[in-house]
Amino acid sequence: MILLLLLLSGLGYADNLPAQNAVVIVPVADVWSRPLAPGEKPSDELRETQVLAGERVIIHESSGSWVLIEAVEQPTFRQHNKWEGYPGWVPSINLRQTTIKDKVRETVGEFLPKADLVRITEARIGIPYLWGGLSNKGFDCSGLIHLVYRMDSKVIPRDSHEQWMKAKPIKRADLSPADLIFSAKAANPKTITHVALYAGDGQIIEAPQTGMVVRKVSFKEKYGKPMEEVESGDKVGERVIYFGTFLH
Repeated sequence: MILLLLLLSGLGYADNLPAQNAVVIVPVADVWSRPLAPGEKPSDELRETQVLAGERVIIHESSGSWVLIEAVEQPTFRQHNKWEGYPGWVPSINLRQTTIKDKVRETVGEFLPKADLVRITEARIGIPYLWGGLSNKGFDCSGLIHLVYRMDSKVIPRDSHEQWMKAKPIKRADLSPADLIFSAKAANPKTITHVALYAGDGQIIEAPQTGMVVRKVSFKEKYGKPMEEVESGDKVGERVIYFGTFLH
């Protein structure tokens, strides 16, 4: 991650290089923080995100058989302190260049009822946690939320902190199924490090951490305190909790 940030800060890719539009032509492609050497087995920490079949990207640079892309359907803010697509490297064979600037898929159908969003998320229960995961091969916490909302025609940021930045803050009393529960370390309460989907009845669905799977648990089991006793911004144990929504 640090390597990629240093590379991009020096590159300034969004402003200085000619861009080529492309689409993903494989079911799932891992996006890495640097090109991988032949035969290299990278650690999970080098995975930035994943891109999915049909997803639009912008190519900014090439290095051998690898290209530096901007995944425009996965907004991020942290690279250049402005909203842009998620960056990283993929093998060029995973992409097909296009000459038309396809619009980001903001609408692919009718918005789903909240109960359907919960059921879509429940269908991922048991899938392994995967750092940078955004597919049924594995999810990280924000990748799970991003994909579920994308399936409901909503383009939201890729990572949990940026999801919190864009979400509408709400009170616990206004929390509805398919809204989001964010948390940060108490020592750094304005930097979100985890997000879960509220499933109703005090239950959440989350991709918790490496070595675990997507699961449904009670808020109390996760944080040690009944949800009805928590307000947005409260410190609960070693975490600070926030409630947010993209749905109302």
